Amino acid sequence: MNDTIAVILSAGLGTRMKSVRPKALFEVAGLPLVAYPIRAALAAGIPRIALVVGYQADAVRQRVQALFPEADITFVTQEEQLGTAHATRCAAHVVEDTPNVLLMNGDLPLLTADTIASLRRAFDASGGTFALVTSVVPDPGGFGRIVRDASGQVQRIVERRDASPDELAIREVNVGLYLARTRTLFSDLAAVDDANRVHEFYFTDVVRMRAQDGHIVGVHVLADPDEAAQVNDRIELAAVDAAMLRRNARAVMADGATVRLPETVVIDTGCTVGADTEIGPDVELHGSTRIGSRCAIARGCILTNVQVGDGVTIKPYCILTDARVQDGAVLGPFAHLRPGSDVGPAAHVGNFVEMKKATLGPGSKANHLTYLGDCTIGQGVNIGAGTITCNYDGVNKLPTVIEDGAFIGSDTQLVAPVRVGRNAYIGAGTTVTRDVPDGALALSRVPQTHVADYAARRPRRKA
Repeated sequence: MNDTIAVILSAGLGTRMKSVRPKALFEVAGLPLVAYPIRAALAAGIPRIALVVGYQADAVRQRVQALFPEADITFVTQEEQLGTAHATRCAAHVVEDTPNVLLMNGDLPLLTADTIASLRRAFDASGGTFALVTSVVPDPGGFGRIVRDASGQVQRIVERRDASPDELAIREVNVGLYLARTRTLFSDLAAVDDANRVHEFYFTDVVRMRAQDGHIVGVHVLADPDEAAQVNDRIELAAVDAAMLRRNARAVMADGATVRLPETVVIDTGCTVGADTEIGPDVELHGSTRIGSRCAIARGCILTNVQVGDGVTIKPYCILTDARVQDGAVLGPFAHLRPGSDVGPAAHVGNFVEMKKATLGPGSKANHLTYLGDCTIGQGVNIGAGTITCNYDGVNKLPTVIEDGAFIGSDTQLVAPVRVGRNAYIGAGTTVTRDVPDGALALSRVPQTHVADYAARRPRRKA
């Protein structure tokens, strides 16, 4: 669709959301509402996008640029929200050199690239001046109603607030997705007035103008009415969020993963899961999480912006954020990987182990009750239970390095900055304050003393 530019309308405040946040930035399955029409347009092969912004325009612009840094997106500001026709006119200078315009409302996250392709076919079949997407829904609610003539041709769209009782009973509704020839569209828009109850300039008046001029208005009727779901308040937001999460879970399963109790699982849009991986109940995958094949992610784990290799096992109730877990590693239960953590191939991070900005080398193990912060741990290292890297001096975070083959005994404190050499040993209960040479044994225990006959001199304890 190289002959088409997408104009996406996201200028509104969203009064019924009852928030200072613009409606465009409310999230559905991990992405803001405004991201979904952009994703659909790009996936349909539309090379350029004009995004009409208004309320909190800078915040919307920054979020979109962060999400789509490579996309050709022009931001158009609608200074005063005077309706959809006025918003479209604001983009005239951006779209005038492109033959066709795809116009999309910015609050329809379930619309797909396939629907855009179907709309294009309806547009071409009808003569290539104007086409729209409609849906037949059980409860038309706030949608505009589609009015057809006796032969079934679309004649006009009536907004709910302007509809008669008979028109309100119509169940075919306007979805908010249109394709138009640019030249005729802006000629029609110039004639749109605000003769309606709210004195706004309705884009939908163009449909009436096309029909009155004898043109056929092309129509694609959605096979799945759920695609027409719009977001005007928090209740509709929750419903659309749930629908998107169901869609994402189905996509993961279609690609060969198993999802246990998918109704309990949260998979954000953009997360991926490899074939033969099993996702347990109550798992949440957020942000840009990528999970490889043949993994097992057990109940209650929450992964945010995590890269997981192949054959990884993550036991119940692990929390991972901005981290990497390489092939064959085993985590948990109750492990916590904070930002900057990197667990190497076949490494083990056990129960109640916390890592922060730490690298655990291939085959190394930290199996119990340990904190590893700002450290680099080599290959084949054993970290005993209760080990702590003392990485903060009250002002700065300081590094610890543990080289290949080292053995760190239980209840060890490593006071950074410090280095433990290759194949060195740290005795249990040691506080390490100086570098340990390769192959050496470090001990720093207080001498053990005994007080003879101590029990006999104490008062007898009560049973």
